[in-house]
Amino acid sequence: MKINKEIRNTIFGAATLATIGVCAVNVADNIGSKVYAAEPEKTENAVSKDEADSDRIYGIGSVSKVYVTTAVMQLVDQGKVELDSPITEYIEDFSMADNRYKDITVRMLMNHTSGIAGTSGKNAFLYGDNDFVSTDFVLENLKTQKLKADPGEYAAYCNDGFELLEIIVERVTGMSFTDYVDKNIADKIGAKNIYTGKNVFNNPALADIYPDGHNKYETEYVMFFGSGGIYSTAADTCEFGSAFFKGDNRLLSEKSKNEMATLWSSIANLQNPVKYDASCMDQNGLGWDLVDIPMYEEAGIKALWKGGDSQDYHASLLVLPEEEISVCVTSAEGSSSFNMAMSEALANIALEEQGIIVEETKASDVELKETVPDSYKKYEGLYVFDGVPAEISFPDMKYALVKELGSGTSDNYFMYTDIGFVRVTGDVDEGNFRQDPDFYCFNIVETEGNVYLTKEIIRRNSGLITSYNKTYSGEKLEANPLSEDVLKIWQERERVKCEIVSEKYSSALYNSPFMELHVLGDSGYAVNDSLSNSVMKITDANHLECVSTIPSSSNRDLMVITVDGDGTVHSTNGFDMVKVSDNERFTSDVKEVHLTTDKAVWFNIDDSMANKTISLERPEKSAVYVYDKFGKVKYSTHMTEYGNIIALPQDGYIMFAGETGDTITIY
Repeated sequence: MKINKEIRNTIFGAATLATIGVCAVNVADNIGSKVYAAEPEKTENAVSKDEADSDRIYGIGSVSKVYVTTAVMQLVDQGKVELDSPITEYIEDFSMADNRYKDITVRMLMNHTSGIAGTSGKNAFLYGDNDFVSTDFVLENLKTQKLKADPGEYAAYCNDGFELLEIIVERVTGMSFTDYVDKNIADKIGAKNIYTGKNVFNNPALADIYPDGHNKYETEYVMFFGSGGIYSTAADTCEFGSAFFKGDNRLLSEKSKNEMATLWSSIANLQNPVKYDASCMDQNGLGWDLVDIPMYEEAGIKALWKGGDSQDYHASLLVLPEEEISVCVTSAEGSSSFNMAMSEALANIALEEQGIIVEETKASDVELKETVPDSYKKYEGLYVFDGVPAEISFPDMKYALVKELGSGTSDNYFMYTDIGFVRVTGDVDEGNFRQDPDFYCFNIVETEGNVYLTKEIIRRNSGLITSYNKTYSGEKLEANPLSEDVLKIWQERERVKCEIVSEKYSSALYNSPFMELHVLGDSGYAVNDSLSNSVMKITDANHLECVSTIPSSSNRDLMVITVDGDGTVHSTNGFDMVKVSDNERFTSDVKEVHLTTDKAVWFNIDDSMANKTISLERPEKSAVYVYDKFGKVKYSTHMTEYGNIIALPQDGYIMFAGETGDTITIY
């Protein structure tokens, strides 16, 4: 495959990633597997072309979901699993604090329609360590949780569902998931480099990671294998993608591949009519994030895509089954959305070589109106808007003003058009404005007694290709009046910094362990700027609850937060946090720190130690982090080349973590 100069320069010349692997496979033209190594500008962390080759292994994050889905679909092909049977038939000890869990089927786990809240994230990402059984934790954690929707009602991204699929594979086959993938996926397609976080441990071909952009860390291992723990090369991920080509039955029957490639809502409609606008709902099939991509659909091309992001690895897999094109982009920095843009750009080149021209999706021409219909006045109020709180108003009914709230404020202006409210830039009050070059249009719709926001976005993604997104993105929040006593309690918690204490010593979450709460006036809602991606409802003096009903992945990863009598914060996804103000002072008198498993020890650095240095003697299974006053990591024992001389910043923090019975000595 030839890559034209413009695309190549965009992908490689402008890359600032630590390492990147790109592979495109086109079996139809017998091109075979080609890997293009990134050649970024010479920076501190740049790798040579020889280093970023076909043997470089990356975590592929949530692309792993297609692997576990494939594993279960193999069992479907063998008659050992029924797609529409309750999962309790395969996991007898699965239960939840919500009787509707009995209605969750295997299919619902694969297409994100189970209604399960989201992610039991405890110890999901570990540095230099792969000793954690995530599936045991998920089963125990789900026993205390309720569903956010009826099973099958709508699709919203759910990692826990794919951990349950991992358990189904193990329970039905009697094999570990790692062994199953090795024997029934890797071996069957002749792939030499497909692993889980268990058997890839300490593999020298693993791509280096630089979480802070400067310091090399120990390798990140994702312990949630079904939802994100597959590791592979770009070439072998492409080879896996090629197993979905039409007529390729190395892994699955055509029937199972077609099931996976079918839009979930079209299946749901055959059983019970979908209540919402299907064009604004998630476009996933079984395992795949997208089974309908507009620019390919308009060209008569079926396209399947899955993206993946862990803390430090990112991946994109794009498959065009009938054209026999499989493209994978992996990286150790960036994001899966950037990798998707690369994948699409490369796929379009391959299509052009077949004589197929794909036109990128373009925004509709719109006429910006001078007034907003009076009927919209009733929709003014507080919303969740793209995951953040926002007030929507219509000043003098001339335009829509979206004022984002939370940790800061930001004003966005939208003019009314025949297709909805389109974002503009400039001075709207003076009439000096223009349509935003990145097309953004939102609409307000009423469904099932709720007021929702839908959005349509078309923008140039990283200079590579136009990306398109249409989804339910927000909802109006109902009034939630609080008593003066309850409101006062939460206002006293405003901007009280808390820190995670409940993760393993190896957890990557200690790279950003701080949380602050912002109370939204007297609305009865609050924003948690770390654990949750949504606005939370204050239900009483000690509980916050995500109550979103948005029928899309804008409603993913919901949780309940509880504050106990001593101020410790507990979340239903597995994290405990304590107030920074409760920390002891770190002075020269602190010579030893005694460790307890999953219970980090925190200190606030005393002024007497500011700008001084210390050194450590510590056990292998332990970690120390130092943060500045803004919460930025200044030192971690997971940094492989930093050494043992630790500088202590003024007004900073120091954290010690390890296993019960061990001690860290300070000099």
